[in-house]
Amino acid sequence: MKFAFNGATTMGANLAEDIVCAKKAGFEMLEIWKSKLFDTIESDGVEAVKELFEQNALKPVTINSIEQATFSNREEKFKECERLCELANTLNVEAIVVVPGFVRERLDEGTVVKESVEVLKQMARIAGRFKVKLGFEFLGFPDCSVNTLVLAWKIVEQVGEDNVDLIIDTCHFFAGGSKLEDLERIDASKIVIVHVNDLPKLEDVKDSDRLMPGDGILPLRDFFKTLRKIGYSGPVSVELFNERYWQLNACEVAREAFEKLKVFVQNS
Repeated sequence: MKFAFNGATTMGANLAEDIVCAKKAGFEMLEIWKSKLFDTIESDGVEAVKELFEQNALKPVTINSIEQATFSNREEKFKECERLCELANTLNVEAIVVVPGFVRERLDEGTVVKESVEVLKQMARIAGRFKVKLGFEFLGFPDCSVNTLVLAWKIVEQVGEDNVDLIIDTCHFFAGGSKLEDLERIDASKIVIVHVNDLPKLEDVKDSDRLMPGDGILPLRDFFKTLRKIGYSGPVSVELFNERYWQLNACEVAREAFEKLKVFVQNS
C-alpha cells in the first residue's frame, strides 16, 4: 500500500507547507485540499504548484472535493467538475473526490440511486475529456443521501464507467454501519484511495471527532486485513478534521500521522 496524507489534517497550513511536511514525514502522495490549491494558484500560479510537487518528488493523488454533488444545482457542480478536472490534468492528479449530497428527509433508495447515477455519468464524461478519475465517497452521517458502502458500490456499478470509482473512509465506514463483509464484496481495482482515521465513539459522530489511527476504538487492524484479503494495494491516506491538530505544527502532525499509519500498513 502507498502512504498518502490529506490536507484536511493540517487545515491551518498552506499547500506549500503540506507538500514539504508530507514529504519530510515520509509520505509518497498528497491529497490536495481545494481551498489551499485555489489560494496558491491565486498568489503564485498553477505552474508554481506543479513545481512544488516536482521539487519535492511527491505525487498529488486527489483534489478534495466536489461537495453536495447530488441533490443540488447540477449546472454549478458540472462547472466545478470541469474546473477541477482541468487543474488535475495540469498537475497530474489522478482523481477528483466527489461527495454525495445531504438531504433534509430520508429518500427511497431508488431516488437516491437515480440522482447519483445521472450526476456521476455526466461528471464522468467531463472527467474523461481530461483523463481524470472520479472517486465517489459516501459519508456515514444519517442525513447524507449515500451513507453506506453497499449503496455507494451499487451506484458505482450502475454508473459503469471506467473512470468512476469508490473512496472508502474508515470514519464513514464504521459510523455509517458498514461491515467488513461488505468490504469483502468490493472489487479492489475500483477503489481510488482509502481514508484512514480513528474515532472515540460510534454514536453521533462528527468530522471533528476524528483521531490519529490507533488512538480510538475502531477495529483498524481487521479493516486493513480485509483490504489485503480483497487485494487492495493502493493509497491509504490519513484524513482528519480535528481542530486540535490544526493548531499544531504541520510537520509534527504529518510525522505523527505517518508513524501511526505505518503500524497498520506493516503489521495488519
